[in-house]
Amino acid sequence: MVRSKGFDSDLPDEAMMQKWLRSDGWLAGGVGGVVAVPLAIVLHELGHFGAFVAFGLPDPVLRYASVSWAHSGEWVALFRAGDMAAAAALAEPWKMAVTMAAGPAVSYLTAIVCVFAVRRFGPGPLSLVLGLGLSAPGQGLGALMVLAINLFGGGFIGSQDEAWVASIAGISSSLTALPGVVCVVLAPWFLVTAIPRGRRVRVVVPVAGGMVLGLFGWLGWLGPLLLP
Repeated sequence: MVRSKGFDSDLPDEAMMQKWLRSDGWLAGGVGGVVAVPLAIVLHELGHFGAFVAFGLPDPVLRYASVSWAHSGEWVALFRAGDMAAAAALAEPWKMAVTMAAGPAVSYLTAIVCVFAVRRFGPGPLSLVLGLGLSAPGQGLGALMVLAINLFGGGFIGSQDEAWVASIAGISSSLTALPGVVCVVLAPWFLVTAIPRGRRVRVVVPVAGGMVLGLFGWLGWLGPLLLP
């Protein structure tokens, strides 16, 4: 495997310390993980929000862990009741399918970009790129649940983005869940294997710990403080 530029070992002591703080230092990695999770969540929601804005849906609102627009609840109720004509009068179903798919698409694209960046340059300042690459595929955990229940539980009915896209488009949710499953399995593998074996623990563990703190801090405190 080609050695990442972010892990050169033939640098002077001071330069090595600076490189360590930027890439695989324990404190730096923890900070990167804390920042990465909120960033991944917001990027995901911005995908939905951007689609709402692009389609001209009225009064879109970006929340700390979701997005809505003026008639979100009404549209969902009409769709679930099978009143497609009334639902289409508020927003065409194909537009809603695209808006539901936009969040996962941003998450998976973010993960792919981070994989390429880490394998080329190392984990980035404060290991933020590594943390973002590990956080962004988290959307795929919901997709994995969709696929598992489809395979072993007789079909999935839920509120995951992939399930909504499938329901609106009239296709199998296993199909829409597949990109997420692939991403949540392969992205962490490519990220971790980009790190030299002897350094994986001290690079990945602080980032993972920071991600846990970042998740609870964002959902339980900072997110509601900054966004509705």
